[in-house]
Amino acid sequence: MLFNLATNPGNACALVQKYGTVEVWINPPPIPLTTPEMDFVFGLPYARLPHTSYNGGRIPAYEMIRFSVNIICGCFGGCTFYSITEHEGRIIQNRSQESIIREVEEIRDKVPGFTGVISDLGGPTANMYRLACKDPKIEATCRKPACVYPDICQNLNTDHAALKELYRTARNLPGIKKVLIG
Repeated sequence: MLFNLATNPGNACALVQKYGTVEVWINPPPIPLTTPEMDFVFGLPYARLPHTSYNGGRIPAYEMIRFSVNIICGCFGGCTFYSITEHEGRIIQNRSQESIIREVEEIRDKVPGFTGVISDLGGPTANMYRLACKDPKIEATCRKPACVYPDICQNLNTDHAALKELYRTARNLPGIKKVLIG
């Protein structure tokens, strides 16, 4: 339980547990990336192709993500059946709509075999695009492990208008037949 209380970068501290003669340190989570920082990372010139060492062999994981676009990092769900919060943080980090649309266009124009279907416009978890605490001060001090359990937090902005606009914009691009939501 102590580990779950240390997932907020606004108030977490390092955790130390002694094991025999050694100490195991868990560093606090990093401060989330801003939208411009996320745009920079996702705007780097990725090849969007498997490494040449695969010699053209079929890679099921690549097939699954080949035509997908990651729009967020993080998860405020606090679920215990996966570890997204542990490696991406509990505060949602969003890309700008412009950055996402640029990537959709790049897939359309450059990825071999593209048929007009974006297989996933989402993230590693439930779609939480532009959802966040209504007050940054509350967010920085919150110790709850989840914003949606046992009830949706009253401080959580749950307006999906930006997400719906993103889906509409992507779906209306020339050469895009369908945008699936994973």
